[in-house]
Formats: sequence, C-alpha cells, structure tokens
Amino acid sequence: MSEPGHRRFAVINHTANPVLKALLRSPLHGLVSRNMALISVTGRRSGQVYTFPVGYKRDGERVTIGVGWPDRKRWWRNLRGEGARVGIRLGSDQRTGHAIARGDERSGVTVDVTLDAPAATR
Repeated sequence: MSEPGHRRFAVINHTANPVLKALLRSPLHGLVSRNMALISVTGRRSGQVYTFPVGYKRDGERVTIGVGWPDRKRWWRNLRGEGARVGIRLGSDQRTGHAIARGDERSGVTVDVTLDAPAATR
C-alpha cells in the first residue's frame, strides 16, 4: 500500500484530522464549522466510539455527509442497513441522531443523519 493515493490519505488522517478535531471542539470552531462537523460512531463489533471530522450539509433537522475515499474508510460501514445512533457536533451544538449510509465504495457513499430534537426541547 505504498501507492501515492494511500500516502496522501494517511497524511490527512494522521495530521489534519487531529487538528480539525481540536479546532472543531474549540471556541475558534467558527473558522471551519460552517461546513465541517464531528461525527461519533460506535463500532458494531468493538463497541468503541470513533469520532471523525466530516464535511456536511444541513437542511433543518437533516444532515448529509458525503464520505470521501469510502474504499479507504470503515466508519460508515457501521451505518449500513438499518443505520445506527450517532453523535454529531455542529458548531457549538452537540446533537444526537439516527444515521444511515447509502451507496458503496464504487458508486460513492452518503450518510444521512436525522437529528433528534435538541435536549432543551425534549
């Protein structure tokens, strides 16, 4: 796996992702949170929670995430079929919702999240 595409992917994952995660959790999140969010997904087998920065579009209580390089990422696979519960940080708001992954490695993957009502209104 020493192909150029893998090298680029590894550099982004190990360098840019931690920086983006820290920025999105900080008071300076406004620099990137207009189109970047943090999604937290629980592994089906491991039960471990994984958190990743993702690009998103929001329409009311629906969030759409396009998965870049889906053949090299695994997190979205936990959301296939009936989907699963996720946490998502949108700006300074921490929300929960139900996410379903659609598509595959060849055609592309989109994750649709239907947000729960905000905690204050439940």
